[in-house]
Amino acid sequence: MKKFLLIAAMAALALGASAQDYKLEKVWEINDVSFLPTLDSRQGFGMNGKFYINNKKQSVDTVDGVEIVTVPTIYEVDENGLTGVTFDGGRNCAITHDEAGNIITSNAGFGSTMWNEQSFTVLNPETGETKTFIIPNDTGFQGRCDFFGFPKGNLLEDGELYITAATSDGATYTDKVLRIKITDGELDTDNTYVATCDGLVNPQSSTVINYYVDKDGNDALVYAYRSGNPAKLVADGDNFSFTSLVLPNLDDVNKKGHANGVFPLIWDGKEMFIYPLMPDYRDGWAIAEAGAAEPLLAVTATASANCNGFQCNWLNAEVDATGVTIYQYAPGYCLRVWRLTKEEEPEAPNVYILGEVNGNVWAPNVGVQMTRDEENNVYTATITTDGMSDGYSYFSFSTELAMYDDQGSWDYIKPFRFGAVTDGNPFLVSEDQIGNLISLEMNEEPNAFQIPAGEWNLTLSYDEMTLIIEKVAPDVMRGDVNDSGDVRIDDVTALIDYLLGGSADEINHANADCNLDGFVKVDDVTVLIDFLLGGTWEE
Repeated sequence: MKKFLLIAAMAALALGASAQDYKLEKVWEINDVSFLPTLDSRQGFGMNGKFYINNKKQSVDTVDGVEIVTVPTIYEVDENGLTGVTFDGGRNCAITHDEAGNIITSNAGFGSTMWNEQSFTVLNPETGETKTFIIPNDTGFQGRCDFFGFPKGNLLEDGELYITAATSDGATYTDKVLRIKITDGELDTDNTYVATCDGLVNPQSSTVINYYVDKDGNDALVYAYRSGNPAKLVADGDNFSFTSLVLPNLDDVNKKGHANGVFPLIWDGKEMFIYPLMPDYRDGWAIAEAGAAEPLLAVTATASANCNGFQCNWLNAEVDATGVTIYQYAPGYCLRVWRLTKEEEPEAPNVYILGEVNGNVWAPNVGVQMTRDEENNVYTATITTDGMSDGYSYFSFSTELAMYDDQGSWDYIKPFRFGAVTDGNPFLVSEDQIGNLISLEMNEEPNAFQIPAGEWNLTLSYDEMTLIIEKVAPDVMRGDVNDSGDVRIDDVTALIDYLLGGSADEINHANADCNLDGFVKVDDVTVLIDFLLGGTWEE
């Protein structure tokens, strides 16, 4: 047996179908199922990480004088193939499970135009408990049904199985659904009857009816036949009414085909349906909301030719707290387990300010970590620049810091660095950029920001790659340029001397910013003189 185990192998999405924010992974697959006789093993389902497949074969053969008896058998299969666990099977292909995990098989002879034994068996695979229920003849419902849908409840205690059947012996079962009721572990003959659903399409031997609770919390059935789109049935008294479920097609080839089964599930606030795609007899499938323009996601067929002659590509699913496990049995071709989850939102990275801020020097393992503002989706920091490089300081950004001992230095953080958008020179922060958006770019050798000495508030949007720089109003004595403790004419002299080339160490930059624009310029001399002449600061 050739088996391929693909843990978390990404499935290819078909033909441009949008997966939105969903992720589909192939958990494992077996692509040689020759250990399951295709013609006799036409239906199977997945449950709790395993498959259960009914081999209906029943024969007595003589080989070299030895009589070999073959009886119907249910096989359990996992990612390693046959587990060795088997159960007594049914004489028909039909196999399903109820909401309690019990396995249900049919004892009707396969291919009969009438059920020659109107019974089904319910098996608890954990305890081995079995019960066989005989459907009363007086239901008048004797047509052929080769496959089972998924029932309601626990058929060993209280539940309901739904069957439709193909026309036989001149009887017609159009508009008919047999409701088989189990109450207190016994067949409830008073409530087992043929319900009508006016306008429902003519059933076929391959039609299945799956029970589910819809998005609004109501009991519902999916009537799935292999001729096209299914129907949703809801109770109308003792009978049913229906609406067609139009499932989106991808194109003329990959549309809802004539293969068996449509499985309903409620997940992520949506009422979804898993269904096989054309080409028929192969392994393509999709998930969609009824009436949608396109599937939520779709998987193209990989089989290059028909893998069975009876249009079977069975899909069912289990929903849990973190996603959906999807089981696929395409008789004659594959067994696959898929995992559907939502794409996790990527965690916001840390952002560090590199360079001459807060007393740091340039180093790949030293940076000021910015604070993440979750509500506004930005990063913030307050930094101090001392202007020791010709009256200016320089900085850029990174989302990672290096550790010299095991990560290398600048080479390690190159992919994580970003900075100013310039022609290659440092970006000089001038007064007209204060408070306005400044563009950033990812770059292994980013351009630095050149900023005067002072205290600054930075607000950075990593998603938008923008930066806002604002001056922090200092605790200063405005105009006391020489730090004498008073504002006098000698402060004008000190300011002029600085602007003409004097040392930055001889003035108080914060006090010298007389017009409060964040910079020390000639304009500050004018404002300072006006203050000394008028006694008030110009606002």
